[in-house]
Amino acid sequence: MRQFVDPDTGEVFYEEQILRRPDEIVKVFRPAGRSSKFVKIKASQKAKRRLRKLSLAEAGFLLKIAPYASEGANLLVGDNERGQKGVPLTIMDLSRIADCSYSTARRIVQLFIDQRIIRRANFDGRAALAINPLYSLNGKAADTVLLHLFRAEIREAGEDPNSE
Repeated sequence: MRQFVDPDTGEVFYEEQILRRPDEIVKVFRPAGRSSKFVKIKASQKAKRRLRKLSLAEAGFLLKIAPYASEGANLLVGDNERGQKGVPLTIMDLSRIADCSYSTARRIVQLFIDQRIIRRANFDGRAALAINPLYSLNGKAADTVLLHLFRAEIREAGEDPNSE
């Protein structure tokens, strides 16, 4: 195996000889240390308009807490790194996730409740916060319980959060 160095970039290349059969295909790929996942945020035009109305701080807060929404129910639950897995996150947990003060997190959560972006819910006898499926970023189908929780907002928006 011979080694070459690109004089412009300093990148190192290796020359290898590969023996293959006529019916075989060789593919070259570059592993990136660990696997990476690509996230596609699916949002309708109405959802994009709703998100544009948020301030940068509010949108940033929502973007930081959205990955903690449980699939289907959109309840904000822990993942063992932040909070206990499957246990509803508190506002203190959300402030740590969003890297802001408790008072800022409390103010934004209250604003989200007032704007009907987040609702308080009951989860196994514990207080929990659920993200409105119209603002959901995970693209998963919403459970009927979540649709019932936000039925007034969904009806007012005239949009089905489970539609493509």
